[in-house]
Amino acid sequence: MKKIFIALTAAMLVLTLCACGDDSSSDSKSSKSEAPAVSSAVEESKTEESKTEQTSDAKVSALNTALAKVKEQITMPAETNDYSVKRIKRTFGIEESQMEDFAGMYCTDGVIQDQLLYITAKTDEDVAFIEQKFKDHLESVYNVIKNYTPEQVAVIEAAKVITDGRTVSLVISADADKIRAIFNGEA
Repeated sequence: MKKIFIALTAAMLVLTLCACGDDSSSDSKSSKSEAPAVSSAVEESKTEESKTEQTSDAKVSALNTALAKVKEQITMPAETNDYSVKRIKRTFGIEESQMEDFAGMYCTDGVIQDQLLYITAKTDEDVAFIEQKFKDHLESVYNVIKNYTPEQVAVIEAAKVITDGRTVSLVISADADKIRAIFNGEA
């Protein structure tokens, strides 16, 4: 009986340790695994929905295409991960139900604060909510960094929350203008 109890306890401990992993790597994995599902869902919705909704699907692919171009043209100052739904909720408090689409990435080293995130909101109310969450996040990042890494302060001070229709963006980067140009289709 004791041997069985010890074996079960050991198995539970192993399972517990397996469940506890590096959270940033799970964000990266989840964003990579979500991409094919999003693509296939977009393709299915194009065949089943009206032209109005197909226009928003075109915007979905435009955000992802723009992010891919940013990755090709901009060298981030530190290693990055793509934003996932889980990471957006944890970082900004924005629910998946409030987003029609998103694309973005962030530096993972904890010192370099470079990040970019574009979210297309589902409703006008969601636009206002996302704008405020981005502004709150920007202020929070500034308040933390201003005392620790003064070289990052200028980059954070130059960052802007920009709204274009239902798409809200936050870009914190020395290359912010170039990143915005890529997302706007100007580069």
